[in-house]
Amino acid sequence: MKHTYHVGGMTCNGCRTTVEKTLNSVNGVEHAEVDLKSETAVIESENEIDLSKLKDALSKGGGHYSISEDNKN
Repeated sequence: MKHTYHVGGMTCNGCRTTVEKTLNSVNGVEHAEVDLKSETAVIESENEIDLSKLKDALSKGGGHYSISEDNKN
């Protein structure tokens, strides 16, 4: 399954890379792809991943990034 999320706090490609690596390290994430320009992350997983798990990973990663449901869909 694929889910698209809004990611806030990214200002450069280094931020994008950090967020992408962090999301890819979350247990259950098969693939995460982050786009700086659209401020989105597309996450593929076999099962639903609780948004709080993604938020926790980003906060523990040392960044100032936020992740939320993408309401554009």
